Amino acid sequence: MSKTGYLDFHCHLDDPCFEKNRWHLIDQCFSLGFAKLVTVADPFNVQSIEKTAEMLAYHPDIHAVIGAHPHQADSYSTEIEKSMVAFYQQFKIFAVGEVGLDYHYNFSKNDNQINVFKRQIAIANEWSLPLVIHSRKAEETVLKILDKEKFPNPVVFHCYTGNKLDAAEILQRGYFISFSGIITFKNANELREIVEITPLRQMFYETDSPYLAPEPDRGKSNSPLAAMHVVKKISEIKKNSINAINSEINKNFQRLRK
Repeated sequence: MSKTGYLDFHCHLDDPCFEKNRWHLIDQCFSLGFAKLVTVADPFNVQSIEKTAEMLAYHPDIHAVIGAHPHQADSYSTEIEKSMVAFYQQFKIFAVGEVGLDYHYNFSKNDNQINVFKRQIAIANEWSLPLVIHSRKAEETVLKILDKEKFPNPVVFHCYTGNKLDAAEILQRGYFISFSGIITFKNANELREIVEITPLRQMFYETDSPYLAPEPDRGKSNSPLAAMHVVKKISEIKKNSINAINSEINKNFQRLRK
């Protein structure tokens, strides 16, 4: 494993859009010097669980997270939790995620989102795993819940889209922030400022593919290969080499796994 290789901290390689080229894409990533890919397993979707299991068996540097997304909180059940437990018992998952609150789309009721999020925190605590947070317009509430639940393990805010004030609080707590291709968008000035103030020791980058393709491909289908564009933008903002950034990101990954 390269200590300066690219690391896509969050992608959805289970997505049906990758059905025709999934294995070629994975091979391509590692042939181009990727160190790791972290893909998301959806406990609400049997096909997602099966595809993720296949990917974990396919390459040792593919890692997985699993958790109840806030969009699906209204449908959470003991059966979904059993699916999570079964996956955890069979595979060495990296973290519980993506979990949290989404007050932008509000696809599930707020109370249900909060209750399911608290349960995901408890599961991560039971399993001694980090949390990968999905937060849209809910950073302050997420932080309050983490306080109330006294969660002791590492926390990563994936695909961060919050403001500088909340980012400062996240960093003050020693949590991590992961940045996506959004930082390349023309109107993302505040996010680029947050990249600038985020220490490398508390940073990850990701594609969230197949969503959020960076410029100049915004609006098109995304893939983990675009992680190279995201870290290039971070390199420009931080005025640091891509190798140096990747070295720190890979160290962060190892720290999360302890």
